[in-house]
Amino acid sequence: MTSIIRATGITRTFGKGDLTVQILKGIDVDVLTGEFVAIMGKSGAGKSTLMYQLSVLDEPTSGEIIIEGIDVVQLDEVEATSFRLNTLGYVFQDYALVPDLSAEENVMLPLLMRGENWEVARGTARTAIDEVGVAGKYPNLPGQLSGGEQQRVAIARALAGKPKILFADEPTANLDSISGRAIIDLITSLNRDYGQTVVMVTHEREYAMGANRIIHMEDGLITGIEELRPHHT
Repeated sequence: MTSIIRATGITRTFGKGDLTVQILKGIDVDVLTGEFVAIMGKSGAGKSTLMYQLSVLDEPTSGEIIIEGIDVVQLDEVEATSFRLNTLGYVFQDYALVPDLSAEENVMLPLLMRGENWEVARGTARTAIDEVGVAGKYPNLPGQLSGGEQQRVAIARALAGKPKILFADEPTANLDSISGRAIIDLITSLNRDYGQTVVMVTHEREYAMGANRIIHMEDGLITGIEELRPHHT
């Protein structure tokens, strides 16, 4: 089984001089192709910071991150932007939808940025919206959708570009328990049914139970790795 992400010796320090704070203290982590990995830990453990390194949204202070055979730490800003757009998908706790764009247009946006034809992008967007369970909500603005529906649109946007890896940072944080459970079930089914590689940060153990492994973090270090179900590529 091949690693789609291999991170070695990752540190992340913020601040300067006497005000320096080390959030990540030398982390090694591998994620296999088609695996669902959950990262857990208390607030301040460093889990979101680690995900920002692995998802090429931030750069480690030191260490190496290889994704799909590419040393992403060495990419310049333009290369990193292109890599994110073409290889990775993101779901954030605040949905991060553009308020003035319809659901359909929000999902189309990254596809158009990749240079896809408008009509093709629109068809892809509608299919993705249907697949995540908000069929027919294409013209709705984010403000006309419930929190759960907005997060589904955000997942549709992340999936429309067929990312190699889906990163989800506390995707249920702003949702009630029923909507949150539905979002976790959706993410879990994407992994189980389609082999989507998923890396998810959560502080809710029940939401991590669909993963292959849980990486436990404390004080900027990995304190344990819990195997939940075998991973089959």
